[in-house]
Amino acid sequence: MLPLMLDVTQTPIAVIGNGFAAAQRLNTLRSSGAQNITTFATAPESRVSELSGGQLYDRLPAQKDFEATKFRIVYVCDIDEEATQKIVSWAHEIGAFTNVHDRQDQCDFHMPAILRRGHLQVTVSTDGKVAGLSRILRDFLGDKMFGPEWAKRVDDLGASRAEWVSQKLPFDDLKSRVEKYVKEKGWLKSL
Repeated sequence: MLPLMLDVTQTPIAVIGNGFAAAQRLNTLRSSGAQNITTFATAPESRVSELSGGQLYDRLPAQKDFEATKFRIVYVCDIDEEATQKIVSWAHEIGAFTNVHDRQDQCDFHMPAILRRGHLQVTVSTDGKVAGLSRILRDFLGDKMFGPEWAKRVDDLGASRAEWVSQKLPFDDLKSRVEKYVKEKGWLKSL
């Protein structure tokens, strides 16, 4: 697996499912800034309805939905096998990446456990093998290493780095200045 950070703010995304797994994906997407999410749910739980942002269809998607919207990312959660196969096929026909909850063999990508501290994101993944372990490790890192103070630290260092970039410093100088800043602040001593 190759870890990537994607700008999902305008990416067309489909979430298909009724319950907890679909709500988790919607919550993660919303907290990542995704705004172009279409949700399909035949019997949505209240949290799915709340997080859908008004783009909720009370049905499963049809092939025409994929052709019209050109989803780039598709999440399938707790849908029967026959419907899942069709959905994955339609998604692949338009070049979308798919994630099928608890079906590693059906996934083009896996969701890491995400720890957010402002613009700092620390992710933990087991490549889909043991999602529960990823969450345990994420929580450990959040409790023991990366507290809420890291949000301001990233903002402060980001402002300094932006100033250094505006001075057109070479990459090696930028790297050295970031390392010196972190060392002088003593941020890693407690870790």
